[in-house]
Amino acid sequence: MKKLLILGGSGFMGRSIADYGIAKKLTKDKITKIYILSRKKKLIDKKYKHIEINYISKNIIDLKKIPEVDYVIYCLRNDNIKISNNYLKNFLRLLETFKQKPKILFTSSGAVYGKNINKIKDTENKKISFASINNLKGYKKKYAREKIFIENKFIELGLNNYQVSIARCYTFIGKNILRYNFAISNLINDASKKESIRLNAAINVYRSYMHSDDMIKWLIKILKNSNKKCPIYNLGSDKVINLRALTRKIANLVKKKPYLKKISSKKFDYYAPSIAKAKKELKLKISINLNDALNSTIKCLNDKN
Repeated sequence: MKKLLILGGSGFMGRSIADYGIAKKLTKDKITKIYILSRKKKLIDKKYKHIEINYISKNIIDLKKIPEVDYVIYCLRNDNIKISNNYLKNFLRLLETFKQKPKILFTSSGAVYGKNINKIKDTENKKISFASINNLKGYKKKYAREKIFIENKFIELGLNNYQVSIARCYTFIGKNILRYNFAISNLINDASKKESIRLNAAINVYRSYMHSDDMIKWLIKILKNSNKKCPIYNLGSDKVINLRALTRKIANLVKKKPYLKKISSKKFDYYAPSIAKAKKELKLKISINLNDALNSTIKCLNDKN
């Protein structure tokens, strides 16, 4: 039986993994115990017949020890690279107490590729550097810089004989996304509260959405494939949709009127991955299409209401 530790588990990723485990979907991976490090404890520790979920409600900096586990998913981040580095330093110090080194995955982001100017899906062989993100602005640049910084640290971990991997995450859908301020969550939440669904983007925005169940399935596969070479895979869907079309699709599903702001610029925002590498090397595939993902997420919202 295997144990999994999620560092930074109060966000969309950690919540989705917990739900996935509770739904008995981790049994084939033989994961029977999950530890979630989160300063924002949201759920009560509970032991199910097939899985046990425990929360560690502390800052990684304050931890003196962590449970010895088989797998670690590292989701911790901070816009201040110095603080982010301190998180990682303490984590590595804690790892030194392990009798056996676990497999470790870092959840990075497609933001490390920088701004897409050609409407071409990002591939893992694209050059990554701090210079590549200079065309990003505001929080996006800080976010991408922190991700690149930690990616480089993980590559160093591999050179030091740790089994590591990196998943460059894109955009997702699922019930836990409704807690956050993203375009798709705002559209779906509007569907339950307002007479019309409003998209305020004045440029063409393109995204792709992977359902959280597929996300976790892929994440665990990438994690289990961790090795000293630190393999890197894009994590997301390669089925791109314009947010204007997405708005109409959601409006049609909930029988509401879509409101689309007039396009006032030839500029565009394109953010989508190529996932050919993961499909070829790990034999992964997307099993939940966008229509089914939307329907199940909307149903979760309706059930909640």
